[in-house]
Amino acid sequence: MDRFQRGFTIVELILVTVIIGILAAVVGPRFFTKRNFDERFYFEEVLSTVRYAQKLAVASGCYIQVQVSASGAALSYSNDCGAKGSGETVPGDYAVANPQQVKKVGSAPFTVVFNSLGCVSTTEFCPVQGIDELEIGESGFKMKIHRATGFIEVSP
Repeated sequence: MDRFQRGFTIVELILVTVIIGILAAVVGPRFFTKRNFDERFYFEEVLSTVRYAQKLAVASGCYIQVQVSASGAALSYSNDCGAKGSGETVPGDYAVANPQQVKKVGSAPFTVVFNSLGCVSTTEFCPVQGIDELEIGESGFKMKIHRATGFIEVSP
């Protein structure tokens, strides 16, 4: 035998392959379940709904209310805004349904009202401080809305 030969034996290669196979069978499903994707998708839809409500409030000058509950999210007018009555839904019946896989939706119902300045307030003035926080799903997707500025902070 040549003293410069190097490499792995067949036993070592088979052992490593078996260990990788066991890890893939046990750990793999935890990372790739449908529920994780549903939670992330629902969180993104709710985030888009909140951002749309804020932009609609600034553009229309009306108070727009966002309500997120266990059944989904919906937008409505919060005050008498022209011909629109209080509680009337936003044109286009803007609502997001919650898929059945997303069990945990923060402290439902979660409600915020955006004014014409884009901050969270039911008056024409923005509050000095405060944060409204919503957590969706068991993976811990969080959305924080700063009342004074209307800034929407997202993690992770």
